[in-house]
Amino acid sequence: MAFGFVRSVVVILAVSSLSSLVSGPVRAESWDRIGRYASLIRRSGTDTMVAKDCPPSLLGAFHAERNALLLCSNNLENDPKQIWVVLAHESAHVMQHCQGGALLADHQINDALEAIEARSRTTFQELRLYHQSQQREEIEARLVQVLPPQEVEALFRNFCADRLPRGSVSAPPAISPETP
Repeated sequence: MAFGFVRSVVVILAVSSLSSLVSGPVRAESWDRIGRYASLIRRSGTDTMVAKDCPPSLLGAFHAERNALLLCSNNLENDPKQIWVVLAHESAHVMQHCQGGALLADHQINDALEAIEARSRTTFQELRLYHQSQQREEIEARLVQVLPPQEVEALFRNFCADRLPRGSVSAPPAISPETP
């Protein structure tokens, strides 16, 4: 039963991600939404921190051993759209941590990578800078960061359900048999 649930969520992630990559990113428009999502992440047991002294190119990070998500205020603009993208990206790594591994099935990775390349050659080239052992995690995080905020939150609630207090987890979105 749990396998079917996880598979359904992964299918939702894959379908939503690929369609979002084609149509462009949907980002949070308010500080309130960012605050509510950061609070949800904290309720899962993950520390959220803001640093003012990150290396120049670092926007955010997730440290699995410390279960801590970091946002680098010295490298981020005071723009909720940019901060949402970084928060969503890093929260994908939290989801991977909750899941104990990958969010997408093996057979979905090539399609995901092709969608990223079609959307942004620069992003595709950036992925090649990561060590091969990190590429899959980064592919998934780049897919999550372009999803609409409500989908990112739903995925987080589903992948990290066992870490959230009761009542914080909603039912997974339904998938109709016609869904590609």
